[in-house]
Amino acid sequence: MKYTDCPLFGLKSKKMLKHLLGVKESKFFKQNNVAEMVEPYIDRTGKPRLIEPPQSELKNVQRILKSSLGKIEVPGNVFSGIKGRSYADNARIHQSDHLRYLFKIDLTAFFPSIRRETVYRFFYKDLCCSPDVAEILANLTTIDVQKSNARNFQEIQAFLSEKKVNCTNHLISGAPTSQILSYLVNHDMFDEMQTLADKCGITMSIYVDDVTFSSENYISSYFKHAIFSIIQKYDYQVSIKKVKSYSKLYPKLVTGVIIDASGNLAIKNSLRRKIAVEQEHLYSNPEDGECRQRLRGLVTAARQVDRSAYPNIHRFAFSAPHLSTRAK
Repeated sequence: MKYTDCPLFGLKSKKMLKHLLGVKESKFFKQNNVAEMVEPYIDRTGKPRLIEPPQSELKNVQRILKSSLGKIEVPGNVFSGIKGRSYADNARIHQSDHLRYLFKIDLTAFFPSIRRETVYRFFYKDLCCSPDVAEILANLTTIDVQKSNARNFQEIQAFLSEKKVNCTNHLISGAPTSQILSYLVNHDMFDEMQTLADKCGITMSIYVDDVTFSSENYISSYFKHAIFSIIQKYDYQVSIKKVKSYSKLYPKLVTGVIIDASGNLAIKNSLRRKIAVEQEHLYSNPEDGECRQRLRGLVTAARQVDRSAYPNIHRFAFSAPHLSTRAK
């Protein structure tokens, strides 16, 4: 990777860092202060997950930092928070003129498992920042949950324990910087997996905590166990429930996209149902702004898979409310 294109590369001055991030107050530079601007909680509306939303002021600084990190050129098969690359592109890379076997894994509680020390080491060693600048950048992008405005620290602690995560000072799960950093700070691990995949003639792609492999040839148990060993070496875990292998002729699900039995991309039925429900509701309630935003997001997601999908509903969702007419 070419780190020299990143404005943070070789940064030694805290004054220059302030200018780069557009901040005047030093409160952003101390992790205790950053922790107070985040309110972690366990979301139990579906499958329990740790949510760590930064306050808007902090989030704006993190967006600027994300833009700087986005200047780093990463491999074409990395889709973790990379501008211009989507979840559908991650599936598209596994399409071929010939049907393929596919193997996919999911890293358990990935963001909470990425230690602050790992993030600091990236800024210090890879981006060649001075120790104090690297410290500040780590402070901005990680959180010590014990020092945060957690709604219920005991509940979070129990959640992390259940996931076998033994650190509380980690990458902030709700920060704009976290997707791209999850790859950058762990590139050594992903590089090892890539080297093995290349050696075996296997295509690999990375979408945050989802790693997918495909090949025209059968993917062996030896390869799978070798991948597990690499992940274990870096102190991460694989969600065994989400490990999935597909034969050539079986439809495959890759980051929310179906690769059908013919090797073509298809929109998931669950997404189609959500679009139909929101469209029907918005037709009856054209002034419902929240519904309109949801429909826009859903249709946009569908059109990343199939760029020609839902032309009428797309027009309906993005038109002014008083101009909306029923779309099918």
